[in-house]
Amino acid sequence: MRLPNLLLAGLAVCVASTQPTAQTIDFDIVGFWDQPALGTVIGRGNAAIFGFEEDSTERADGPTLVDYLGIPLNAEARARALAYDGALLGVPQHVCMRHPSTYSYWGPARLRIESELDDNLNVVAYKVGGTFRRADRTIWMDGRPHPSKYAPHTWAGFTTGEWRGSTLVTTTTHIKWGWVRRNGVPSSDQATVVTYYTRNENVLTITWIVYDPLYLTEPFIKSADFIAAPQGATTATFGVAAQDQGAGIFAQCLNREEISRPDLHYVPHYLEGTNPFVGEQAKKLGIPVEATLGGAETTLPEYRDRVRK
Repeated sequence: MRLPNLLLAGLAVCVASTQPTAQTIDFDIVGFWDQPALGTVIGRGNAAIFGFEEDSTERADGPTLVDYLGIPLNAEARARALAYDGALLGVPQHVCMRHPSTYSYWGPARLRIESELDDNLNVVAYKVGGTFRRADRTIWMDGRPHPSKYAPHTWAGFTTGEWRGSTLVTTTTHIKWGWVRRNGVPSSDQATVVTYYTRNENVLTITWIVYDPLYLTEPFIKSADFIAAPQGATTATFGVAAQDQGAGIFAQCLNREEISRPDLHYVPHYLEGTNPFVGEQAKKLGIPVEATLGGAETTLPEYRDRVRK
């Protein structure tokens, strides 16, 4: 007996709709993701088994002070970076600062990425948690616009995304001032971050580009790799709750004075020309001091020839 053409068409649609898409099979970013580095999230054994370790300094104690090599910062950003004293993070107002979206994937993290579906099982949003101090990021996939420039800024910012082939491309705005590297190189609240999520088997490569009209002369580009972790792995919460969710915003992170000082209102800083770490990294690497002070020219391969001369 022959089935009506309409029924056959309906069956074809049903079968096609049940077939996993290439995005689901090969490129899905949902899951648990570890860092292939020492840092705070996985041990030396796991990293060695995987075959490489990257950015272990960034993902642990943090980078060397006054090392801005490869960052296209302008004079204003350099001045602010040289004024930075790491003890600033010990004053109550800064103790519980979260890593902003201009930096967070470079620092210590253990990610969990989830998808939020609508009634038709379309992805409305991806939610990314597990960066330091939980500036959890929501990636809206439903085509909604970015809010007014007067809308509140957060450490995570406001993010929208779209799939371009096998890569998820997102744009983040409305980020609080922060940094592009954890040694004082600043980012402003006018920064925009474009991020690319690309999965190759069990490796998720996240590449982000920071555009900052106040502190960068050119876009700043970085990337980091994460490796697939077993389902049910513990997400890095760093002892705090997700950002901007009610009165318990800092949860177990207490905004306490970590370093006792006689002056209650002292703000750790270095005045111009007094930063004692200028030249330390240059001496260690055997390069001119100017190279460690960054600038667009230090991002180029040919800058090495200039240094040799």
